[in-house]
Amino acid sequence: MKKTLTFLFILTVSLISCEKDELEFEKELKDGFCIVANDRVVLSHDDFEYYDYSTHLIYLKDNNSFVDDIESIGEFKVFADKKEIYVGQTVPGFHSFLPSGPIISTHPSGYGDYIIPIELIQIIDTLGNVTPDLREDERIINALKSFNQFHAGLSCEIKSIQYLSPNDVSVELNLKNNDSFSYYYLDPDKMGINLFHYFTNGLFITDFSTHKSYTHKIETVSADPWNTWKKDWLSIINGNENKVVTIIYDNFEDVPKGQYKATFEFPGLSFQVDKNDIKQNNGQIWLGEINMMKDIKIE
Repeated sequence: MKKTLTFLFILTVSLISCEKDELEFEKELKDGFCIVANDRVVLSHDDFEYYDYSTHLIYLKDNNSFVDDIESIGEFKVFADKKEIYVGQTVPGFHSFLPSGPIISTHPSGYGDYIIPIELIQIIDTLGNVTPDLREDERIINALKSFNQFHAGLSCEIKSIQYLSPNDVSVELNLKNNDSFSYYYLDPDKMGINLFHYFTNGLFITDFSTHKSYTHKIETVSADPWNTWKKDWLSIINGNENKVVTIIYDNFEDVPKGQYKATFEFPGLSFQVDKNDIKQNNGQIWLGEINMMKDIKIE
């Protein structure tokens, strides 16, 4: 009987302790967007200016840095208005293994210390189907909007792919600004197709059942120096505007007849841009990348 009472006492104390820890943790949570790790809030709406939802980049306030806040937190949880939305992992940028799902790349991240990038590692099956994007959640949008921290950013889709000849391929992209203010974006016509493909792999046509891909043979040209950018490369897309971006490949690989998935990554600048340069006179520079996929038939 004595042992039973002792066990019950220890169990009761343990439950009370867990409840206390849980209550203390809940007290730290705030409305809006939060990142939680190691039983503490490491990022709340007080710490960042806005969240670009098109690329899932969090732009920190001046006194905060990526390295100090996020570098070694391991597993993290995203909350919106005090409700848990998803779980992710921080992964060193040089790591050879990447877990599926949301990740924060660290050391290096590919962006300046004023940005926290929440990336996504998706699994694509043999039919070309991809795992759901847990970052895309209406509750996150609403939480960000409640503190005026939501930027819709740019979206892009493959409008059409046309074969002008067996090796001449034209791809039309529909670029859209979903915000009311203007963005600067990388313009392949201004910077040239060779430099543009330094920032993107460009068009791929893939049969996911065989994992066979076909692409262009463009020789890329690096920025000089490699870590710089020029405003001459950029064009403006006004608020709520649509633009068609056309890229023509004149030496594309031969693709047999059949059903395929066309993929394209529309690029933006990243680590090259200092925080002070983001906002320009007529708009702000859009950073990040947009991945697109479209079903096509080669006849």
